[in-house]
Order: sequence, then structure tokens, then C-alpha cells
Amino acid sequence: MREETQLRIISEIIHDYHGKEPLSRFLKKYFNLNRQLGSRDRRLIQQFVYNYFRIGKMFAGKQFRERLAVANKLCKAEESPLLSFSFKELANIDKLASHLEPDKLFPHGRHLSDSINKAEFIHSFLVQPKVWIRVRPQFSGEVEKEFADKNVLFEKDEKVNGAWSVKNSTALDEFETFKKGYFEIQDLSSQQTIDFIRPGHDELWWDACAGAGGKSLMMAAYEPSVRLFCSDARETILKNLRERFLKTGFNNYTTKVLELSSKVRRGAWSHFDGAVADVPCSGSGTWARTPEWLTFFDSRSVEKFQALQRKIVSTIVDLLPGNKPFVYVTCSVFKEENEDNTAWVTSNFPLRLQTQAYIEGAVKGADTMFVARFIKS
Repeated sequence: MREETQLRIISEIIHDYHGKEPLSRFLKKYFNLNRQLGSRDRRLIQQFVYNYFRIGKMFAGKQFRERLAVANKLCKAEESPLLSFSFKELANIDKLASHLEPDKLFPHGRHLSDSINKAEFIHSFLVQPKVWIRVRPQFSGEVEKEFADKNVLFEKDEKVNGAWSVKNSTALDEFETFKKGYFEIQDLSSQQTIDFIRPGHDELWWDACAGAGGKSLMMAAYEPSVRLFCSDARETILKNLRERFLKTGFNNYTTKVLELSSKVRRGAWSHFDGAVADVPCSGSGTWARTPEWLTFFDSRSVEKFQALQRKIVSTIVDLLPGNKPFVYVTCSVFKEENEDNTAWVTSNFPLRLQTQAYIEGAVKGADTMFVARFIKS
């Protein structure tokens, strides 16, 4: 029977996955090795696997198929013969699904910041987040036209200009307007960090943990005259950044490989007007996209991330000129990585905290991020 085969494959994937790499990468490898699976099979299998991990450690004592069925009930999986077959085996599924256990779904509650709406945040794990894009205003017409031509539905956020959401299955990298740099894939909450950064006319900003350049591209769109110095510990990711800048036509930037967990020598680039650091973190504010971490994240890592973050901040602050802003960013909801760190910064360095806040995205199908803005005395 087809459904039995699908459930066997789902079971095989879940039992072979041990959290050593992102689930998305593991699934991609699996599907590449099993090309006999059609696109609908792959989509259904992926949905069931993700939903299984969305319930964290709830119902851990239940049999595999029982737990899988409850997960799909809680996550409101789309109707399919596989879903009906999965439910048919369980007469008490509604009763089971009514017993939500928040502390088992999100077993890291002791680290959760008091500023986070816990109920909304935990419920967000049961829903697949939206895909958000940042559309450059001068090209919104072209983007909208291509979306209409391809019958792609989208929603514009009512508060964040240029922030649109689309269906998760949309192959955005195949769009001509994406290839031309008319829009970037960037989460809604990440887009809102620009309200804390605010680069000025002809200023030089250091994007200290630049990664693939999401914040840098956003700064260039916000203030076209800005000059950017982009650093990261990985040359490969900076290559990706340069390719993305090439698409947009922005060339007023330089890049450099820097390992900020240790001291860095001053250079000509260090006379900047502001610095932003989206530091390595637990990523706990994004786990609705990567729900495998509800099961596999080791809470002892929080302390390790905090230590790394403090080393990076120490290096940046040492190079930060007086009277200049430093913007600290994480995609974490853990107080040790956020409020505890900002308190540590103001206690150990001549920095004044101007503002700090969580950008909560749970109710909008977006990530949750933390941002703090300091000024050096």
C-alpha cells in the first residue's frame, strides 16, 4: 500500500537523523539518493518529518506512528490520503492532541527571556513560518508584475515598507527579478533591525559578522551613500556576499576575513562611524524554521555561545571610536545571549545602552530577534 511505504520512509528518515547537520540538508541528501520519489511524495514526506520535530519532546513515550499522527494533528497538516491513513489507526487522536505540554514542546524554558510572549512563541513552533522578502522600492512594480505573471500570491506587511510574504514552496531563486537583485530573501524581523542601525549619509559602517550580507544589503538600500566594511571569519561566505552585491550594483564596500573571537589589529578601515554585529548564537528565535533543534539542542551550548559573543563584542568595542554607535543583534530568545550580555557590556566597557528590544515575529510567521544599540563614551 502506498501509504504504508510513505510511512516506512518517514520512519527511516526520522530514525536515521541525529541532529548532526540541518534537517533540510539531510532531507536533500536523502531525496538525491532516492530519486524514485516523485515531487508530491517528497513534499508530503518532508512535511510529516518536519511536523514530527515541531512537537519537541511531547509524547516521547508514545509509539512512533502514534506520535507522528498527533504531531500532524497539532500542526494541522494538509489533507492527503497519507494523513487520513495516519489518523485512521488512532481512535483517540483528538484526545491526545488536546493535551498540549508547553514545557516539553519547548524544553529550554528556563533560558527564555521574560520579555517574550511565551504562549505565542511556543505555539509558533506548530506552524510553518512564512517566507519573507525585502523588495527594493524602485523595483516593486517589476517584482509585482513577475509575481502576477507566475500566479504567485503574496502579502505586503502593513507596517514594514517593502516586506512581502509568499508561500513557502515558491522557488524564488528562479525569478528574474531575484536574479537581478530587485528583491532579497530576508525575514521580516531581520528587516526591522534597520530601525536600530540607521546609517547616515556617507557614513562608514562596519558589518562585523557580515555572513552572506543580509544586513549590509539592507543598509545599502536604506542609505545608498553608505560605505561598508564587511568582515567574517569565513572567506566562503564573504564570496557569497560579493556575489549578492554584484547583483544589486552596489560597489562602495570592502571585505576582509577577521576572526573576532581574538584581538584584531587596527587598520585604515577602523575609522568607522558605526558598527553592527549579528553575532553567532543559538538561533532559538528561528527554531520554527528549524524545529529539529527543539529535540537536539544542548542547553549547555548557551553558555558557550555567551562566552563567544562576549569575546566578539570585546574586540569590536576595543576598535569602536568614541561617540559612535554599536548595534548588537541576535536571533535568540535566550536571556543569557541578550539582556545578560547587554548588562555585562555596560558594566565592563564605556558604552551607554540607548535602547534594547525583542522584535517578536511569532504571530506574523516570522523569526524573533533581539537588538541593542549602544553609544561609546
